[in-house]
Amino acid sequence: MREQLAGAAGAGVAPAVDPGFAIRFLDAGNALPGVRALKPLMVEQLALRRGLDVLELGCGAGDDVRSFARRVGPAGHVLGIDSAPALVAEATRRSQDRELPVVFRVGDALALDLAAASFDRVRIERLLMHVDEPLQVLHESARVLRPGGRVVVFDFDWDTLAIDGADRELTRRIVRSHCDATPNGRVGRALPRLLGDAGFEELTTVPHGVVLPYDFFSWLVSSHLDAALAAGDFEPDELIAWWDQLDRAHAGGGFFAALLGFVASGTKQAPRG
Repeated sequence: MREQLAGAAGAGVAPAVDPGFAIRFLDAGNALPGVRALKPLMVEQLALRRGLDVLELGCGAGDDVRSFARRVGPAGHVLGIDSAPALVAEATRRSQDRELPVVFRVGDALALDLAAASFDRVRIERLLMHVDEPLQVLHESARVLRPGGRVVVFDFDWDTLAIDGADRELTRRIVRSHCDATPNGRVGRALPRLLGDAGFEELTTVPHGVVLPYDFFSWLVSSHLDAALAAGDFEPDELIAWWDQLDRAHAGGGFFAALLGFVASGTKQAPRG
């Protein structure tokens, strides 16, 4: 289950997952108020206008691709790429008969089968935390962008997961364990540096927090703890007591969980000289 959640959350270059599960998880995550509030922040940084060519890496079921297509209009074009064929098929199905300038394709964000300087914008959301080489994804983004083009990235920093309602020291252990089990759990804080290393300039970074309702939080964290328990990282009794504390806190209105992420953007400069 932990691997399924990781793949669904990243929706880009993740292990194969049950298609129905991945779609349900993505839809539930995108419905969170904090994630919904993230979308206009990224659109603002993208500075979309009519006629632009846009690339979405880790497109999932294509909700954002369709939103961008309405902004760039029939003279523009939006391509969504995901490594999961089932998600690409679902994105294509949801886009049928909408008369939008969208195309969905199975692909690898680490090695894009796209011509250089063929897009005006690249957007990447909640993907890099699941990629072994996030800098390579950003290098590929720079390669396919035209001079003056922009990349906008959002990702979480799982070391910032704040949980109120249970034992403090055990909660710290669980947060660290969950973060360390993600291939790049701290990538959020590294985004400005990675964008600079990939050659982008005019960098901006905006923090953005997402509150996690208890049901979604439980869905997310329990899958990891099942794997951590099987690996011997925790004792069964301590995890049972921890969940009991959170259940009581939730029932009494005292549970709270939130996660910090960062919207980072940069511009590909024209060659100098």
